[in-house]
Amino acid sequence: MNILGICILAGIVVMVAGAVYVTKMIMESKAKIAALENSKKNQSVVLPLRLQAYERMALFLERIDPNQLIMRIHTAGLTVSQEQNLLLTAIRSEFEHNLSQQIYISDHVWEKICDAKGDIESIINTVAADMDKNAESREFAETVLAVTSQKPVVELAIQILKADMQKWAY
Repeated sequence: MNILGICILAGIVVMVAGAVYVTKMIMESKAKIAALENSKKNQSVVLPLRLQAYERMALFLERIDPNQLIMRIHTAGLTVSQEQNLLLTAIRSEFEHNLSQQIYISDHVWEKICDAKGDIESIINTVAADMDKNAESREFAETVLAVTSQKPVVELAIQILKADMQKWAY
């Protein structure tokens, strides 16, 4: 083959390689655009669900706050044991009702919510253990409120929840 033929062949190879490279770049660019559009679409579906989960967990924390919980549950004439059982049952029921929300919130926040729930249950059980189980529950309720006012577990969990939600919302 002569030099002209070799140059033409080399030119064709370079052009084909260039065309393959440009085609590859266009396809990668289109794939990235499609992935971004898909991500944007998913975000428009997931973000509202995630924000709703944060709202529901804030409501959960408010509902298990002993100040709110005792106001809803306390009934004159109950024994310490009866009120303790009612409070713990209400907390567990609220928790089970909101259990699925954990898939939309961060593991750290979920852990803090579970810690707050556990701390409140522990306070209720500790106060009940120090009292006569058959005594009238008014003093029990007052003691639970006094102890939780010294240890604001719900407020701390809500602060963590809000701070984490800010990352997703803005």
